[in-house]
Amino acid sequence: MTDEQIMQRIMDKDPAAFHEVYDKLYRKLFFFAKSLVGDTEEARDIVTESFIKLWAQKNQFSNMAHLQVYFYTVIKNSCIDFLRKDKLRTKIKSKLIHSETLSENAIERKYQEAELIQILYTRISQLPERMQQVFKLTYLEGYSRAEVAQMLNLSENTIRNTNAAAMKALRLTLGVEQFVILISLAVLFLMSR
Repeated sequence: MTDEQIMQRIMDKDPAAFHEVYDKLYRKLFFFAKSLVGDTEEARDIVTESFIKLWAQKNQFSNMAHLQVYFYTVIKNSCIDFLRKDKLRTKIKSKLIHSETLSENAIERKYQEAELIQILYTRISQLPERMQQVFKLTYLEGYSRAEVAQMLNLSENTIRNTNAAAMKALRLTLGVEQFVILISLAVLFLMSR
């Protein structure tokens, strides 16, 4: 479906269009929400609720970019509401005061980080299936080479070679600088889970 067709079908309340938008946008919306609230389950709930709000929405969206702005605005507002209502308000308030306030600049940076991580995951999903599996287990889930070899019934040497090939493929498609930035962001994001 083209973006125009998706937008029209969203307004017609077509479930297939909602599923397509969900598949296309969920991961980066989740990363955005998670980076703001710091809570995986709450971030999932906020993103899910944003799709429920879209279903109830009567406004028309001219294109996918307009729809994404809608989602980011709804999610940002829901995250701010969550932070305000949280029982640990003083802890969060202290953390925000000492680290970074929830300013427009901080939100914009979190949005850009979510976009970059989405690019990385998209590129990873374009790798051959075995290469994806080995790369994700090693670099995104933090298993050692020996653990991955045991899980997949392969030699450690095969795991090392597969990861080297995956890294090379990702560097070629992303460029070295963007690749390093994306891997760093993904590692930081996963460490904060």
